[in-house]
Amino acid sequence: MNFKKRIQDPRRQKNMRIRTLIETGIREFFLQESFIEVRTPLLVKSPGMEPHIRPFKLLSGAYLPTSPEFAMKKLLAGGLEKIFQICPAFRNEPISPIHHPEFTILEWYRTHASLQDIMKDVENLIYFLSNKILGTSEMTYKKEKLNLTLPWPKFKIIDLFQTHVGINLIRCKTLKQMQQECKRLDVTVSKKDSWDDLYFKIWLDHIEPKLPSGRGVFVYDFPPTQSALSIAEKDQDGNLWAKRFEFYLGGLELGNAFQELTDPVEQKRRFINDMKLRKKTYGSQFPPNPIDEKFISALKEGIPQTAGIAVGVDRLVMLFADEVDIDYTLWLPSM
Repeated sequence: MNFKKRIQDPRRQKNMRIRTLIETGIREFFLQESFIEVRTPLLVKSPGMEPHIRPFKLLSGAYLPTSPEFAMKKLLAGGLEKIFQICPAFRNEPISPIHHPEFTILEWYRTHASLQDIMKDVENLIYFLSNKILGTSEMTYKKEKLNLTLPWPKFKIIDLFQTHVGINLIRCKTLKQMQQECKRLDVTVSKKDSWDDLYFKIWLDHIEPKLPSGRGVFVYDFPPTQSALSIAEKDQDGNLWAKRFEFYLGGLELGNAFQELTDPVEQKRRFINDMKLRKKTYGSQFPPNPIDEKFISALKEGIPQTAGIAVGVDRLVMLFADEVDIDYTLWLPSM
């Protein structure tokens, strides 16, 4: 590597100046909102329990966290109410123009709050950063003007599937039904694909590209199989949905929010099932992660109704810098 060539690259220097403004702007925004900035460990017993996300494991047996979520919720159990953190997170996955194995994550949590409160935070944060960094509530990404006018449009997942691919997620409950829908849509199906795998293929191929790219967009109420660390609730018709949302801007997925699950028994049950799914899917090639029993203990101590979100800071830099390659948001690559 030619370090002088890399560091002196005008494109990278411009982006890194924007990164500095974004990170200082994030802190300014949340401190004005009376949040406490926290710092949690980067060596952890359990990196996260997502069945398909590969963590980094050290020779000592410790892991690098895929998210600071477990640690931050322990702070909520200790009585903190409004907290945020900007920190490194790690996923042992391939590099792409929008993925890097070491990345910067912003997470914040509010107790006694709902997903609607987090949506307002997102809208206000992006609006604040845009005016602070660009001096306007409009920006351009990939030659398209982005309008940050509030409020942002919100779409239910069930409506998006019905509108764009003609799938009724309430009726399409079995693997066989989803396989038939994929065949109709010319989506490739493998023998190992689960219902959720096929859902994601349809989402990525046929729905995500059709989201309005010129606006900030919230998509919410996911299938219950994708609850992860969120609660699941029935709607007025008795259908169960995961109470979470993702938000997009400029075609980039930027954040993932949960109405947080605080039931220790249900959370541990999900962790066990997630690791069973990993074993079934990957076998010995991808061993299970240990459960963070201290996190379960924190839930037993009690956490009030809480909502929280994780946001990719590097992708925010891409957005504000009008950058298409995440590597150009970093001074140096990992490893």
